Amino acid sequence: MPAAKKSSAKKTAAKKPAGKKAAATKIDATKPPARPGPEEEGKGAYVISQLYYYGAAVIGVAFLLGGAIAGLLGLRTLVLPREFQTVRDGVRGLLNGIAFALPGLALAWWHLREARRRDGGPFTDAFWGSSLYFHLVGLVALGFVLTGTIGVLTALVDLAVPHCFSSETIYGITASAEESVVGLRECYPSASEAARSTLDFALVLAVGAPVFWWHLREGRRLTGSPPAS
Repeated sequence: MPAAKKSSAKKTAAKKPAGKKAAATKIDATKPPARPGPEEEGKGAYVISQLYYYGAAVIGVAFLLGGAIAGLLGLRTLVLPREFQTVRDGVRGLLNGIAFALPGLALAWWHLREARRRDGGPFTDAFWGSSLYFHLVGLVALGFVLTGTIGVLTALVDLAVPHCFSSETIYGITASAEESVVGLRECYPSASEAARSTLDFALVLAVGAPVFWWHLREGRRLTGSPPAS
């Protein structure tokens, strides 16, 4: 009998630790998943920031390529015009191409330079949601800045070199050379219309530029700056 009691006591003692482990396992299973630490959040904010810089650089390259092609077509018009093309058409094409290429070049150059300078981050433990807000709004505002800048430049081209034609070319009216120059020559857009377009796009630029500048500045403060070399 004493031997039987000892063996049962040993079995009970052996079962107790197992019960504690099971309870501990059950408690651990009910715990909520661990939140990402500061390092993971800082990495997410940094990735969003770099996506903005490289994405904006790609947009700039697209406008640069489009403007360069348009400018080359205008130059071709100056050298080898078609039957219905004039020197004015070539000048307008060249200037309009420059109006698209220059903002695209500035946009691509600056954003690509900043993206390369910031490679190797993250530099702070910032929350990724704040980074997403500032850079996303900055990208939207950048679209308005780009639209306003290109619109102002193209409107200035219309103001300086409007598209002119003769009414006889369109309506088939037969007129002498003097009548064609004096009475039937028309230009579009008019100087007043081009001036209004310039003002309209300048207002778009004036509204978009501060929004872009402020949000990008806050995004850069949030994600930090690369150490000085």
